[in-house]
Amino acid sequence: MSQSRYCPQCGLPVPAGERFCANCGARMSEQSSPVVPAPPPPFTPVPSPPLAASSRAMGKIVLFVVIGLIGLLVVSGGIWLVLMNRPTTTATTATVTATPRQAATATPLPTATPVAGVAGQPTPLGAAVLARTSQAQTVQAQALLAPTQTAQAQVLLAPTQTAQAIEAEVSALFANSRRVFYDEFVDNRNAWFTGVFQEIELDLIEDGVFKVLWTGRGTSYELYELSAFTNFIAEVDCHIARGGGDGSCSLVFSQRRDVGMYKFEFFIDYYRLFTVPAEGELVTLAEGDPRLFTTIGGVNRLRVIKQGDRIRLFINGVLVGDLRDATFASGRIGVSTTCYREEGGVEVHFDNFGIWSLPDV
Repeated sequence: MSQSRYCPQCGLPVPAGERFCANCGARMSEQSSPVVPAPPPPFTPVPSPPLAASSRAMGKIVLFVVIGLIGLLVVSGGIWLVLMNRPTTTATTATVTATPRQAATATPLPTATPVAGVAGQPTPLGAAVLARTSQAQTVQAQALLAPTQTAQAQVLLAPTQTAQAIEAEVSALFANSRRVFYDEFVDNRNAWFTGVFQEIELDLIEDGVFKVLWTGRGTSYELYELSAFTNFIAEVDCHIARGGGDGSCSLVFSQRRDVGMYKFEFFIDYYRLFTVPAEGELVTLAEGDPRLFTTIGGVNRLRVIKQGDRIRLFINGVLVGDLRDATFASGRIGVSTTCYREEGGVEVHFDNFGIWSLPDV
């Protein structure tokens, strides 16, 4: 095997005996010793990042993500807490509605206590206390005071009905009615009871009025006995001359013996409509404070219009109650006075008591 040499210029092998390198043309020296080519440099891979450094980088990324999520949760939680703790605002509308006075719902009205009277009907005692503590609930435009609803009565208030419309309707009813009875008490032509009754009541017809004077606690009724009425208009002028809130005057209607009646009772600072059954407790259907449209110490006119089961109450021409009740369908009509003071001292005057019959509805 021939010995090869390597070009000192380019390092490629040059056959023995050749004087020049065939590759680069360099002159080969006779004394040149064979040159062993240097092995190529070993492959050195690009070093990868140390594992620890990579873990730290990843840890920072995860940490940033966690911090971001925590921040988002904190902000969301803060918004949620603000919304949860924000005070709730409920829209309210100031409306004038008819609602029962608070005493009627908080404290029951007094039950019936028998008191001797002309008709022997039980009379509630303690109404004067209610009168002094009653709260006025009125609609100034129409003075539609709130009746108390019961199972027997459904209130029919008409807040949009004007006073002029009501007056026109009442005038039409009068025009379509038939006057059955009217007494101006210029004398006793209708034979009302006069004199002393049970030593606590004195009835007189003088000075053009019917007077009832009380020296003790009691109730009396004076009824028009000749007819019973289902649909009617009844009215009377009432003057509580002495006694203040301890005396009342009333229109009674649909009265039937051993059955009961309605009583529309008027004080100087309180009124109510209630049923007076022959047996059982009283049921109040409507009540309120009439002082906005009455004359204390003067004459006040009470009126009842009944058509079927609809009952309307008026004081001095002002509608104070409009309801439906069918407890008593028909009966006699009259007037009543009550003294709620043990020692008496109440004086009530009546005048212009009239009854008009209305056509059937």
